[in-house]
Amino acid sequence: MYKKPGRNPGVGINFHHHFAGDILRNIDQIDFIEVFTEKFFIKENDETLSKILENIPLVLHGLDLSIGSTGPLKIEYLDNLRSLLAGINFEWFSDHISLTHENNFEVGHLMPVQFSEENVSKISIKAKEVASLTDRPFLLENITYYYPIPGQSMAEESFISSILESADCGMLLDVNNLYINSKNHGYDPIKFLSKIPVDRVVEIHIAGGSFKHGMLVDTHANSVSTEVWDLFDEVCNRVPFNGVIIERDSNLDRLEDLIDEVNIAKKIMKNNGIYKSNI
Repeated sequence: MYKKPGRNPGVGINFHHHFAGDILRNIDQIDFIEVFTEKFFIKENDETLSKILENIPLVLHGLDLSIGSTGPLKIEYLDNLRSLLAGINFEWFSDHISLTHENNFEVGHLMPVQFSEENVSKISIKAKEVASLTDRPFLLENITYYYPIPGQSMAEESFISSILESADCGMLLDVNNLYINSKNHGYDPIKFLSKIPVDRVVEIHIAGGSFKHGMLVDTHANSVSTEVWDLFDEVCNRVPFNGVIIERDSNLDRLEDLIDEVNIAKKIMKNNGIYKSNI
């Protein structure tokens, strides 16, 4: 039986090495920090990150699990992940419903997988394997996709819901990805929310995108749009999540710009009566 974590870390940001000192100086405005899982696979002494983790909770976010690949999970990756999860204090860990490599070919990007019953079965088995590595919650994230994979037999929301239920795991709901997919593929994001098991949503991602090549693109290099903030407001009314991460991976000159968006998220949550920080 799936059980959500009881703590609510509030609103945080993803870790930026070049802003590590600024993060530490603004630690009182950040409720928790998200760090790429693979960063910890490299045995390095990051003293500033260590100091950050002494002050606020940590969540792990993977990029290269490639749970959607047709083959089994990479043994080396699982070994690294098992060692990390046993040796670090964290709230939960996550990765994407996607593939990053196939048949020893590295794609270098989060690629969508075909929405099918066969993939539900394969991904669920792998998700259970990953979740068994620790007693902390494992989450899977919805990603953007810019074209329908030929031969699909399921709707996106049914595909995601089936995986979460079959694997008995949690969800990382990326609100920007939801907004972009809804616009690019012509569906109602609110109806999407009504068709997924929102009680399994633990974490929310909020990020920026832009309009390129005739479609919306998830860039993580722009400010959060008004439309995404409006959708997040709706999410606050409909989804009992535990924490929010504001994502920005590039085109960020000042940490203060990210802190400003943290405060916007906090304000929206407070207006909905759900902001609760442990700090």
